[in-house]
Amino acid sequence: MPIVSSKRSYLRPVLTSLLVLTCLAMAGLQYWRAATRGERFEREQAALLSTPVSLSPQLRERDKLVDRAANARGRWLAAKTLFLDNKIHRSRPGYHVLTPLQLSGSEAVVLVNRGWIPAPRLRSELPSVPTAIGEVEVSGVTRSFETRTFELQETAPQGSVWQHVREADYRQRSGLDVLPVVLLQIGADKDGLIRDWGSADNPAIKHHGYMAMWLVFALMAVAYGLFAWRKK
Repeated sequence: MPIVSSKRSYLRPVLTSLLVLTCLAMAGLQYWRAATRGERFEREQAALLSTPVSLSPQLRERDKLVDRAANARGRWLAAKTLFLDNKIHRSRPGYHVLTPLQLSGSEAVVLVNRGWIPAPRLRSELPSVPTAIGEVEVSGVTRSFETRTFELQETAPQGSVWQHVREADYRQRSGLDVLPVVLLQIGADKDGLIRDWGSADNPAIKHHGYMAMWLVFALMAVAYGLFAWRKK
């Protein structure tokens, strides 16, 4: 029994220290996420208040285009509409509707995320999206294409339903001369799509809350360790 008790006395501070370090590491991660996501949020909000840039074939530098208020004039290439799968809005499954807009007087296009639409009851069916004919002007905010994420198995797009839309893949599969950003459409239109691009609250607030939670856990672990030590 004394040997078992001695082992427990030895392991307790080690496990407590590991728990405290884990909690502090998680708090540090949340602090980093608060800083990075908060900075991006502030940049995006500043972009919304800035003078919109007019998208054109000559503007090709991603760093100068991304996270900017922007306008584009052209005509929809409705036949090349894509449906970005697994998009949930208020607990309802659906798609983001992405249609290339061919810029006026050019072969270049900008891929426009026009908004969310609910999925039909049958998986084999696709939503019907009304699309204006003729020249239109679209306003929105530019975002980067998706970057490659970890996937257990890479899946090729099935027809017009895609799981991810990455710039290189889109260029290759569409054959279009696409600008290096996606335009998130804002404002009213007669297509019935929902353009809800997230909360207007700074996400840093949420991550600061998570950081505080992990710091509390670390203090609780320290308090437990001290309590156990004083009981010896």
